[in-house]
Amino acid sequence: MPKIVFYARVSTRDQNLNPQLDAAHRLGVKPEHIFVEKASGAKKDRPELAKAIAILEKGDTLACFKLDRIARSLQHLLEILSDLEKRGVNFMTVEGDLNTKGSTGRLVISILGAIAQFERDLILERTRAGLASARARGKVPGRRRVMKPADVVRAKKLLEAGELTATEVANLLRVGRATMFRELRRARELEELGA
Repeated sequence: MPKIVFYARVSTRDQNLNPQLDAAHRLGVKPEHIFVEKASGAKKDRPELAKAIAILEKGDTLACFKLDRIARSLQHLLEILSDLEKRGVNFMTVEGDLNTKGSTGRLVISILGAIAQFERDLILERTRAGLASARARGKVPGRRRVMKPADVVRAKKLLEAGELTATEVANLLRVGRATMFRELRRARELEELGA
């Protein structure tokens, strides 16, 4: 019997998964067919998405809450849809009720994917322009940095090594644990923006 596999994603710890999980439950998705990811939309490595796609069989449906939850770009969306179509798997979104079962649904998803990518590109361009403008005036946007860039790199290396706890690393660098994680998150976001 065909099944629905649901993929949910949030970008940060601050975002709430409940609306997505509620939608999965309304669709009647079994708990073992719900895959949750906490990762940036631009991040290439999404192990939970890969697991969700791997269990799909002909006649199944891959579902998500909104189009921007599933793909990091229009090209990525089209790759996913093409792969699913070759395997005889449908795709749907809860919000907007998009569905690839018909040719109209496939057309609408492609158009919306293009618009979503265009919007994301505009946001990135404005953000980069704003950062460049601020730097040109000698200003660093955002909160005053508590950690130096070298300390952020050091914190990342120490945490990846796994020999010290996060609290121990923060104490070693003489900052609070929350501050350290905020600085690491900010560095990661700037890296993703190409800043």
